[in-house]
Amino acid sequence: MRKPVSIDEINDYFIQRTPIEKRAELFPQYVNYMPKLYKTMELPSYVHGYCLAIEYMRSWFLKKFPKDPSSPTKTYFKTVYVNGSHILDNWKNWNNYNIKREKPMLAIVPTVNTDYDRDNVDLYMGDAGIMLRKSTMQDSFFKDYNSMSFLYVQLREMEMNFTFKVRVNSRSEQLDLLNKMELWFRIGTTQQDRISADFHIPTDILVQIAKDNAFEVDENDNIVDVPAFLNYMNKHSSAPVIFKMRAINQHPEFFVRARELYTHISTKDKIQIDDGEQDGHLNTNYHLEMNVVLHMPIPHFYAYMAQIPLADSITISERKPSMGIYTINNFDIKPQNEQGWPSIMVTSYFAEKDEKVIDISPVFDSNTWPVAKVLHYDQKLGITPEGYLDIRIMRNDMIGGRMADARIDYRNLKIYLDESIDKECMFDIVIYADMEYVNSQLISLESYDKSRVSSAQLSKPDIGEES
Repeated sequence: MRKPVSIDEINDYFIQRTPIEKRAELFPQYVNYMPKLYKTMELPSYVHGYCLAIEYMRSWFLKKFPKDPSSPTKTYFKTVYVNGSHILDNWKNWNNYNIKREKPMLAIVPTVNTDYDRDNVDLYMGDAGIMLRKSTMQDSFFKDYNSMSFLYVQLREMEMNFTFKVRVNSRSEQLDLLNKMELWFRIGTTQQDRISADFHIPTDILVQIAKDNAFEVDENDNIVDVPAFLNYMNKHSSAPVIFKMRAINQHPEFFVRARELYTHISTKDKIQIDDGEQDGHLNTNYHLEMNVVLHMPIPHFYAYMAQIPLADSITISERKPSMGIYTINNFDIKPQNEQGWPSIMVTSYFAEKDEKVIDISPVFDSNTWPVAKVLHYDQKLGITPEGYLDIRIMRNDMIGGRMADARIDYRNLKIYLDESIDKECMFDIVIYADMEYVNSQLISLESYDKSRVSSAQLSKPDIGEES
């Protein structure tokens, strides 16, 4: 009598003797087939993150003080100087060429802690190949499944120490500011914030993406049709890609808007004051000094994944075929629909017996998710999301998943089931979105031309201002 063969033994036999291409052809719903991709690493400018941190902290500090339209800086301070910048930077746009430092004055002294690694979390002890293996096509913010092009960014946390030095004329101004700054800046505590920042994308990677997708590039490696290429990037990106002037070199380049970045600010040190400087029989130039520690995420490296290796770059080739047997998702969820819109969310819903309506509005109940933010804005204007959302519902039966017989009310975000539910069952809801439209709307909503880094907290009114 022959020994019974288990299902596991049959699966092992099948996997060992059948090529992955054949398995994908025979059983597409059970096989997760990943193509052969070459990964190229590109390190962005560290100074870019350094400048973003300075710009953010400068706004964070100045926002606490009352505005003064008559001041050359339009702030409380007559002079604002950042250590390391050119002495004439703050004067180049003013109609005052008689450089005279007037008080109150502010000097910002930033220093970066290059030894900070988040207790070894950001300490990459491996080589570039090992670092590239942690970047996957699924985690990429840019995904084009037609040309098999993917762009991934790995973040790291930067620690910077800031010293804010304030100079005023008199002791009374000094003591009044001391009392106010202790309250405004919550001295002795820490605080957190969620910010948005424009991260520069290395030009070499974008030129390669343009070449791989048949966009014209001239002999100087400049993309000829920038608007068309920008629309293409936003169509396949989960984060808005923008094209604007880069301050460090005064050239227009591409940036990605990273949102909801967690930052941590420590103001535990007491504010220091002095006894001023003696000028004849009088004392003047009284100082206050405040030390702040900032932790902020910045890009560490970008990984570009394509089916063709790039020359003169750090590359690694990987091919990871795998077979997955799913007990819940028994159907193949395509990464993009027929219109080329990417899948942005997959969620499950447990329906009770005889249930007919599924309310999916809670899925979009978010002020930080870009798609939800655009949807709420369009709803106020009476624009239906049907033009840029494709919602599909699948019935998840154990015998095999299938498309459910249902109607989608895009205006009210409800699903009406046109089939009977004789017992409890699980539905899976897949949402596709036209990210080109979403990112374009988001760019208009958030006014990207105003600042490279922004915060919801920094946009709040000052103490005493009207909301």
